[in-house]
Amino acid sequence: MLKVPVTGQVKTRLVPPLTAKDAARLYQCFIQDTFSRISILNGIDIIAAYTPKNLKLRIKKIVPAGTIIIPQKGKDLGQRLSNIFSELFSLGYKKVAIIGSDSPDLPIEYIKKSFTLLKGKTKLVLGPAQDGGYYLIAMSNLLSPMGTDLKSVPKGGMGGFAGEIFQDIPWSTDAVFKKTMEKAKKAGLKAAILPKWYDVDDIDSLNVLRDSLKISPVAPKTAAMLKNIFNG
Repeated sequence: MLKVPVTGQVKTRLVPPLTAKDAARLYQCFIQDTFSRISILNGIDIIAAYTPKNLKLRIKKIVPAGTIIIPQKGKDLGQRLSNIFSELFSLGYKKVAIIGSDSPDLPIEYIKKSFTLLKGKTKLVLGPAQDGGYYLIAMSNLLSPMGTDLKSVPKGGMGGFAGEIFQDIPWSTDAVFKKTMEKAKKAGLKAAILPKWYDVDDIDSLNVLRDSLKISPVAPKTAAMLKNIFNG
């Protein structure tokens, strides 16, 4: 999931100390590094779910050629996540893992592990973020609809999914992961939990990323942009 890096509309919590233009340029590097890094994963399709939907051409110029591109749909994050899962399950995908674009140094092993964990009774995988949200959510399309009345669940879809775990969640708070786990438990879902990681949303987390990339430059475009912004 990603936003089109429009100046003044992305990474606004980094402004100041960054300028709005630098924040947008940095976020574009996040996107490019993320897609470059996950391109080494085998046996999966990589899909860019973007917003706003009227800027598709800009996204096509940023993500690698051949990337499947779909618009995000929904009024809030829960609806957008729900719609992505339901759309991809309706197309026949058996396992779907969604990550954001705020963690350009996210270990690729965590994404691989999320697919591996989706077997047997485990139908949900969450990667908890340090801010109380989650950086990854993966689900299997073997889930039953469980009475969900979400309009986004396609008729005759590939088994449906537990869309209710996205309903009534206090998005953008430190309770997102906790509330999602409570919803999963109430729905009778067995969930697997990945190691904690962090999203880059403010200057403190940006400094963590800067220090990390100095040790292990796994996101080269981001590292170069940070060096340019901070003059070293």
